[in-house]
Amino acid sequence: MTNGTQLTKSLSIGHVVTTIGLVIAGFTFVYDLREAIAILQFKGETTEQRLERVIQRNDGAFEEIKEQLNRLEVKIDELVLGGQFQIQQKGQ
Repeated sequence: MTNGTQLTKSLSIGHVVTTIGLVIAGFTFVYDLREAIAILQFKGETTEQRLERVIQRNDGAFEEIKEQLNRLEVKIDELVLGGQFQIQQKGQ
């Protein structure tokens, strides 16, 4: 006799095995996902550190180039102004 519903109180071994399999698969998926995230975070931090080193190296190179340009500017000014001074002395 049924009470009008199709539900039974029996427990099938197939359902238990399937449920345990799904739980294990879920834990495995979450573990793999956490591992992948940890790897990506490490790679991101490594890339960020590498970028910082490149920026520092480029800043140092920029400073050196600026110093060299300033020295060249001073030398050019000395040559140009020295040449004008000599021309003015010859013209007098």
